[in-house]
Amino acid sequence: MIPRAADGYYHPANEEEIVELVQHARAEGLKIRVRGAAHSVEAAIYTGDFLAPPPSEPGINIYMDRMIAVSFDDEKQQVTVEAGCHLGYDPADPAGTSTVENSLFYQLDQHGWAFPDTGGIIHQTVGGFLSTGSSGGSIHHGVGRQIVTFRLVDGQGQIRDFHKSDDLDDPFYGLGVSLGLMGIFTSVTFQCMDRYDIEGVEITSHYDQCEIDLFGPGDDERPSLEQFFRQVEHSRLMWFPQKGIEKMIVWKARKLKETPPGFQRVPYEEFPKLLGSTRNTQVVLNKAFKYFDNLNEPKPSGLGGRLLRRTIGPFYRLFVNKFLIFAVLDPQKFQDSWWQGLPMDNNVDYDLINVRFTELWIPLERSMEVMQDLRTHFEDGGFKATGTFTCEVYATPSSDFWLSPSYGQDVIKVDPFWLTMNRGNPDEVYFPALWEKLKKYDYRLHWGKSLSGEVDFLKPLYPRWDDWMQLRAELDPDQIFVTDYWRRHLGIA
Repeated sequence: MIPRAADGYYHPANEEEIVELVQHARAEGLKIRVRGAAHSVEAAIYTGDFLAPPPSEPGINIYMDRMIAVSFDDEKQQVTVEAGCHLGYDPADPAGTSTVENSLFYQLDQHGWAFPDTGGIIHQTVGGFLSTGSSGGSIHHGVGRQIVTFRLVDGQGQIRDFHKSDDLDDPFYGLGVSLGLMGIFTSVTFQCMDRYDIEGVEITSHYDQCEIDLFGPGDDERPSLEQFFRQVEHSRLMWFPQKGIEKMIVWKARKLKETPPGFQRVPYEEFPKLLGSTRNTQVVLNKAFKYFDNLNEPKPSGLGGRLLRRTIGPFYRLFVNKFLIFAVLDPQKFQDSWWQGLPMDNNVDYDLINVRFTELWIPLERSMEVMQDLRTHFEDGGFKATGTFTCEVYATPSSDFWLSPSYGQDVIKVDPFWLTMNRGNPDEVYFPALWEKLKKYDYRLHWGKSLSGEVDFLKPLYPRWDDWMQLRAELDPDQIFVTDYWRRHLGIA
């Protein structure tokens, strides 16, 4: 069996080495988990709750940086990729081997192929992105719909293939969102399409000037939010609901039917440049938001605290409005390749602008009610309800995967962001109020983000919950993939 490396991970180079690790874990009663790009909650990734495996950790934590091969089937226009391959370049790759050139999307584009959609970022590994049911911002397209075959090593050390079929009872649909609890993906085959370019625009405005009737049923001039998501091919909203700001950033893009002659990239920039660099802007924002964290204090203490609160609130509104005014005055137009343009958050420096969030997936037809309730919640609760950052709103199409949060229904996704530089645990001081406020909408939660922990609430919302649990038990009878975290959140005995 391969040894544990100095970084705390096991780095298998092939399926046979994964089989040996699984068999060892099973024989010794150890837990075994796989790290992707670590964009999920840490305890959901590893054998324990840590940022990286400590020397004392007995469990087996795998990093698949040596399994990144990509192969093309030109006849079927399908690509098979090993699960450790990143979708795009991962600047935080602990092995330091991730590059643009060895990423899946770059190689697809060079081959003249594409995916119909991507996530908002593409640092993730193929296996990690699929395991939690992650998706992009489009009601028209979904990466999960492109999957043809899963190949994995199950909890008994057997290599197994699962192929897409028309039978929705097929175990393939149980594996679509597996949470790493059914086995270790070794490769995935996707159906591809011809490569394409996109064009888009981002517009920032006050609610009343927004092109969408954000809180109403829509009319001849402005569509409702549900209508907007159904009409626009790719989109997402960033909402600053704080009193005195109350602005919506609307990002939207569409596929070009044909790339015009002389087409040149005009990349989307999420932040304006400062001294020629968007990173400089993020440095300033990082320093500013550390200062604004004082607004999250429920009650300022003493005279100094009260004076600080009276000063910092107006300064916060002035700062954010000044930052957003550039976008209000000058809507940003962009055009790019599919794989560089659709991941609109990919150039955020997560060392500077790092967030925790919970992601609530709610039936799309209830968009108006959800937005109205959120607006009231934000207006009544002040900074304790809004926080000092933003709330993302976008949509995803229905899925046939049994444990997908969009199983059987198109959804609107609400992502309240909490800056990790803030004091306090958002699972305790911020997210619970939102979970309670929106509970009546029977939301399902993104499995890789903060979870409410209410198994009794979530379980009835998944019609195939028991089927998924049965398949999990068959593929991992000794529960070598089941950690305390997942036992608690899924109610596994």
